[in-house]
Amino acid sequence: MQNLELAKIFDTFADIHEIKDEDKNTKFKVRAYRQASLTLQNLARNIGEYVDLDKNEFTKEIPGFGSAIKSKILEFLSTNKISELEELKKDIPHGLLELLEIKNVGPKKVKKFYNELNITNLEQLKKAIIDNEIQELEGMGQKSADKIMESIVNFEQYSKRTPLGLIYLELKQLVADFQKCNVVLKVQIAGSARRYQETIGDIDILATGLEEHHQEIIKFYKNLSQINRIENEGPTKVTAYLQSGIQIDLRVVQPDEFGAALQYFSGNQSHNVKLRTLAKQMGYKISEYGIYESETNQKVGGTEESDIYTKLNLQYVPVFLRQGNNEIDLAQQNKIPELIDLKDIKGDLHTHSTYSDGQNSIEEMALEAIKYGYKYIAITDHSPNLKVANGVSLEDLKRKKQEIETLKAKLNFPILYGTEVDILGDGSIDYDDQTLSEFDIVIASIHTNLEKDTTKRILKAMENKYVHIIGHPTTRLINKRPPADLDFKKIFQQAKSTNTILEINAQPLRLDLPDIHIREAKENYGLKFAINTDAHTKEDLKYMELGVNYSKRGWTTKADVINTLDYKDLINLLKQKTK
Repeated sequence: MQNLELAKIFDTFADIHEIKDEDKNTKFKVRAYRQASLTLQNLARNIGEYVDLDKNEFTKEIPGFGSAIKSKILEFLSTNKISELEELKKDIPHGLLELLEIKNVGPKKVKKFYNELNITNLEQLKKAIIDNEIQELEGMGQKSADKIMESIVNFEQYSKRTPLGLIYLELKQLVADFQKCNVVLKVQIAGSARRYQETIGDIDILATGLEEHHQEIIKFYKNLSQINRIENEGPTKVTAYLQSGIQIDLRVVQPDEFGAALQYFSGNQSHNVKLRTLAKQMGYKISEYGIYESETNQKVGGTEESDIYTKLNLQYVPVFLRQGNNEIDLAQQNKIPELIDLKDIKGDLHTHSTYSDGQNSIEEMALEAIKYGYKYIAITDHSPNLKVANGVSLEDLKRKKQEIETLKAKLNFPILYGTEVDILGDGSIDYDDQTLSEFDIVIASIHTNLEKDTTKRILKAMENKYVHIIGHPTTRLINKRPPADLDFKKIFQQAKSTNTILEINAQPLRLDLPDIHIREAKENYGLKFAINTDAHTKEDLKYMELGVNYSKRGWTTKADVINTLDYKDLINLLKQKTK
């Protein structure tokens, strides 16, 4: 996480200089800091691997990092702060930096609000919009004010939430460790984390065992390595904080209540309200303890989660789909599909090697894929435009292709010769068509100029017959960078007409394409997806589980995802576009 911390710091440097705008050198400083931030965001290795702190020097060069940037990085790695930034922050009101967290509010607007209305914090900005002061500023207007207010609401709702991808491995380990308790019968994460929502507030975890063992269960739980401190403790509930700082609430329930409690605490609220309304209409009532007949108050289910749905004559609704949309209506019609499963995945189609910014060789990546039981892997290193990721030159491509051919024979394992090629500012592709035609698979992604004509660029990229997949389409980084403002109707129509696949990127901070767009693309346009890890190390292949489970929120089935195909079928599908 040091890379992202430093990237944020350099963006803050740029923001402050842009707000102050003190001299003619401002724009050069801002540009240098923004470039440093972008480089760090795309750096495959942890920045600590590039330095020797004992000697206070860089041991490896990073393109674009001058002495001033390096000095600040070394200071941060040694002291966890940068003194120059601390001094700069004193020159502006503290609240101005918080305003920069709001989408649609950049340094120029913050400066304008400060200079003309003396706005120094979020509450003052909200009041200025309500009082129509923002709308009257030159260059603003009602439309701009409405967008800012919407962004403020979203910020206040999500700023205190944690991206699921950053902690889901910690939660998996916690459950695995908790299950080692001899008297625990079942353990399950509940709430938004179980639904694989992109961000979570606090966490619910349920455990069950015989009543005489409840205190033993709680004692075992409190001693788990993932638990940092205990906030409150009762006979059946413990409020604690994980080592990552997130609140987690344990509830210990009776064995015959576990299913009902799991359904109740897994939500979401809208889904549960609809479920309880249906139950009332059918003469039942539901609580966290079970499902009961309304007239007699007799309990008729609750040991298993499925009891609730079965008693209401509903097809079981997987937790990923409990979003309060039309899932209950479809369950009444027995139309809930069988969702994709991790075991359905035959290979990863977006990985990087040491040819660009990956940390492992092609052979190491392939051997790791074999350990996962995969039938193939694609090595899709960056193209030359992305210099911060050491994009592969035409000369090195020849060497890479030959190495893949040699390894395929040596390992008796299919390795797709691929690329993640940059979509340039005008929508053109970084390699020429002759070069693209030699790849087995081509992923086209936007990495630079993230606010510039993104829809047009993607539409044009899909016109290229050698582009098979659009990578991480919205370019978002959850809680750090908002998604691009895309015209999804046009993009989905173009993908359908050009036979282009959309990626569901499983990187923890991406989870891109977002679930709402996955379902729209699938149901309204019949599009196909590739669930990929975008792995930059062999360890990153583990994120496939995160991507698969997140994709279920978009109602994906095995038939919707191309890397569930056998190798020959996959190759035939990829060739369809070039034909």
